[in-house]
Amino acid sequence: MTFLKDWREKGYFFDLNWARTFGETIPTLLFLSLRHPLLVLNANKGCKRGPRNLQPEKLPYTIPSFNDNMKFYDSNERYLRQTFLCNPLEPEIISMANKLGAFKLSDREYSEKVFKFVNGNIRIDFSPPKSAVDCLKRGHGTCIDKLSLFNALCRVAGIKSRYRLYSSQGVEELYNIYMSADPLVQKWVDTLNFFVLHGSAETFVDGEWLISDVSADFYHAPPNKLPIPHFGEDPADLWIKPTENLWTPEGLPIGFRFFMSLPFMMFRGTGRAINSNILSNYNKGVELLKDLDIHEYDVIIRKTYRPKWHDSAKKASKVLHDLK
Repeated sequence: MTFLKDWREKGYFFDLNWARTFGETIPTLLFLSLRHPLLVLNANKGCKRGPRNLQPEKLPYTIPSFNDNMKFYDSNERYLRQTFLCNPLEPEIISMANKLGAFKLSDREYSEKVFKFVNGNIRIDFSPPKSAVDCLKRGHGTCIDKLSLFNALCRVAGIKSRYRLYSSQGVEELYNIYMSADPLVQKWVDTLNFFVLHGSAETFVDGEWLISDVSADFYHAPPNKLPIPHFGEDPADLWIKPTENLWTPEGLPIGFRFFMSLPFMMFRGTGRAINSNILSNYNKGVELLKDLDIHEYDVIIRKTYRPKWHDSAKKASKVLHDLK
């Protein structure tokens, strides 16, 4: 029964953490959809107005061709091995890891370079789940997709890396970008007072697990006067923090892709509305950073920045009252 032990360690089964996360959030979403069917209907009717995803026309990086001289770490050790949607032994993952300095830089230097690569080049969007290598080849993905890519690029270099998952509460600026784009999502988050699932990475470097958030890209910060995320920096101190049910699995459950694809099929307009907001904010960031050094901006903004956490408690009570 060794394979069952391996599967359990890899997080292939939906355990109590997943049950608690989805047990409260999904029924609430379905109830709101039934209670307000016009929100879903109108959003899906207008779904052509927004982009289905934010895949760039041309990748801002090149993926080298794989060759036999490229080094890679192949191990069945926990946090180094392949897990669902995170295969560090894909040829494209190996070649990109070598390009980024795997086995040449120190673990800390390489991990930080991977962090900057994922945050600086992979566009965040609202799209169906994909594997680490697909995220790399397409140049876009959700926070979990980007996390899978980060983990794969670390694991292939022999650096342990795992998921850090939780229901989250963000600052007002994030709420305005992601949640206010669609009335249904807004009602959902205001009812729960948290967002269903977010992920950061935990990387084992120099004898300790370092938290890094690779979910956003650097272009989203300047338009909203947010600090630029740093490698090894807990986002809970800046712009997004756990509110419920935090856990650190080695990998994702096998049914993750199917279940997380359902909202994209049921609420097509919602996804496109959110992507429209994200794209608009991204374009503003690109324009701002044409005349602004990103590191100078970060130094300046951190001197005065204080997170303003979005609290839906008052809105939640009103939404719940309206549902009665």
